[in-house]
Amino acid sequence: MSAATASPSAGPLGGLRIVESTAFIAAPLATMSLAGLGAEVIRLDPPGGGLDYTRWPLSEEGASLYWTMLNRGKRSVTLDLREEAGREAAARLICEGDGIFVTNLPARGALAPEALLERRKDAIVVTLDGSPDGATAIDYTVHAACGAAIMAGPEAFDAPVNNAVPFWDVIAGRSLAMGLLAAELERRRTGRGQHIALSLSDIAMEAVANVGILPEAELTGQARARQGNWIYGSFGRDFSTACGRRFMLAVVTGKQWRALLEATRLGAAMERIGEAFGTALDDDTGRYRARHAIAALVQDWAGARDLAAVARAFEGTAVCWSPYRDARQMLDEDPRASTSNPLFERIAHPGVAPVLTPRAPFRMTGHPDLPARPAPALGADTAAVLSENEGTEK
Repeated sequence: MSAATASPSAGPLGGLRIVESTAFIAAPLATMSLAGLGAEVIRLDPPGGGLDYTRWPLSEEGASLYWTMLNRGKRSVTLDLREEAGREAAARLICEGDGIFVTNLPARGALAPEALLERRKDAIVVTLDGSPDGATAIDYTVHAACGAAIMAGPEAFDAPVNNAVPFWDVIAGRSLAMGLLAAELERRRTGRGQHIALSLSDIAMEAVANVGILPEAELTGQARARQGNWIYGSFGRDFSTACGRRFMLAVVTGKQWRALLEATRLGAAMERIGEAFGTALDDDTGRYRARHAIAALVQDWAGARDLAAVARAFEGTAVCWSPYRDARQMLDEDPRASTSNPLFERIAHPGVAPVLTPRAPFRMTGHPDLPARPAPALGADTAAVLSENEGTEK
């Protein structure tokens, strides 16, 4: 048994078994999220590893940090699902367990959703595809399709801007987990299983509709223009300091606005701006209309100070702000990216030296000690899992 399964699962999902055949980000993130809450997740890979087993970034030993971090807390079984014998073994593993299967890969033969539901009426099969019309899609292409890449970037920039963090995949992963848990709750009430299908493109389309971007374009006949780092409809932007660092400032409540005025002692000057614009600056609309004039004052204030002085001025106040940091600076400067934050433990994974490893981000009074768990070694649980399943069948 691998280190990931050396002790019984603890957490609100303890006792729930999920089998997955997944690759890339969204689907393995969904099951990793459930493993972090105590579910037993059995990952199926072909011998030698699947599509993403060696994907960058890599550790010094050559292990994929990508694969490692997305498969924490799981058990690893190697089966060749290209062969019907492998698919049949996987189907037995699913149906003799809790009957839950998650995949974003082609599911054929004994692993097809209809075959699993025929075999076990209360099975829950969760599948992720690119687009409901059958087209292939990944995070980058749905980002291109939904308008987000045209809204991002400097105002005068005339080319699309890709996203550095695959947040559509992340949202899809959490959505898959939510759908699976909804189906499990319904199954416990009714005894009924089902196939839940989700498309990555629908995640992006739903998101831009949910936050008003899509209906805005439909009702106005125009796409939202690029605004650089401005916060649309409120006041917020990046500012530079005397030491060359930059910080993001956001004002989305009256309390934050009053805190900013007090911390910067710009209250009287802001009153004059409000009078000049004929608007009060105590709400989002007024501040948005006068944003350039407000920002000029804030930039003068920030530009006369280094980042440390800005931090001292904002410390202990309701000002909502953060320095811009790269990942290395985050590790060096932000205590939240360290073991002083209960989110993290520093643990080793197969082929990866001890690194900051997050546990489930929920702070649950009923489960205050959810552990951060390592990734498995590829195939480490094959013999144990298959023998356990044979014992169950008997």
